[in-house]
Amino acid sequence: MGFNIAGLLIENKIEKQEIEKILECKITFLREVDFEEASSSYRDDDESIDILQTETGTLIITELGQVYDISIFDGKIIQFMISDVSDTYYFEKYINGNLERKYINSQGEIAKNEGVGIIEEGNDMTDLIWELANNYLQNNFAENMFDKKFKRYKI
Repeated sequence: MGFNIAGLLIENKIEKQEIEKILECKITFLREVDFEEASSSYRDDDESIDILQTETGTLIITELGQVYDISIFDGKIIQFMISDVSDTYYFEKYINGNLERKYINSQGEIAKNEGVGIIEEGNDMTDLIWELANNYLQNNFAENMFDKKFKRYKI
């Protein structure tokens, strides 16, 4: 069936207050969840996000279709959406508030293509995101994502 997932990938472990600034809302810890639950389209907890952090990076799984203004972040940040069901893929990367790459592909048509590198037409977006998660989190995420525990927060 494929993935239907959206999120933010940040190169650095960031504090709760920085996450709240990006999301423009307060977050409250609910419980731990595994990757399968974090990446599910059907959440038991409405209006929630799931966060996995290491000393080198942060992965935040958000609600599908939710887009944040990540240009305000000081550092490297990626926002992505993978919807295999609707064949829609969204990718944007900023470094210190400067757009490095924005790529939107919907049903085989390129809707936006700004910047160069990172992703090219025909690339598998899911594989790219897991590869970037490996690089940012430095925890072999792609190989053991199903063993990872995320922290679920109410937004």
